[in-house]
Amino acid sequence: MCATVGVSLLGAVSLFAQAAQQQSIRPETFYPRHAGRGQTTVINVAVPSPTPVQSAEVSPPDGVMVTGIKGTGSGSEQNIGWWEVSLDVAKDAMPGDRSLVLVLQRGRTMPVTITIPTHVPTISNLRITPPRANQQTGEIEVAVVDTAADLGADPYLWLTADCGDEPIVGALPTTVSPGIVRAPLPKLAGKCALQVRITDAIGIESNILKTAMEFTK
Repeated sequence: MCATVGVSLLGAVSLFAQAAQQQSIRPETFYPRHAGRGQTTVINVAVPSPTPVQSAEVSPPDGVMVTGIKGTGSGSEQNIGWWEVSLDVAKDAMPGDRSLVLVLQRGRTMPVTITIPTHVPTISNLRITPPRANQQTGEIEVAVVDTAADLGADPYLWLTADCGDEPIVGALPTTVSPGIVRAPLPKLAGKCALQVRITDAIGIESNILKTAMEFTK
């Protein structure tokens, strides 16, 4: 009788340990939340875990392939590790929601929802222009193609600027001219890694563009 109880307790402890190792981790944030058909979209996911991401799972997987994972762990449970997951979406992929889960050495993230819309705005040719005579700072400028013509009169431009300290993240007001979106550049100093994307009038996000620049302090 005692031996049976001992074995049962050992089994329970083993199951508990396995469950602890496969803990669910809630991502702090992720973006963009849309992945366009016929292109590769990089999804940025913030994971509060020091352990590296080993793989990523998409469900349902039809028409979507994970083609790359890049990033680093946070170093501690209190800090955030940023991971870039590249999703290659087929041209004929069925529009709708997909769940994305990152698999770590000791656990899995809770699923986040990535939507495959019928269309997405596409941006290119990211430029940082110098200030004009009536401006204190320059402008962020991108070329845009929106086949659905629902960009709107004042879409948001989302900026992430990592200048060595806490990253600056925010939405900037824009002005729109045919094929071009512009936004005022906030005051930045030092070497900065910049990421930009836009959202159209119904909230669908574009692809992400990146550049690096050094600003005077």
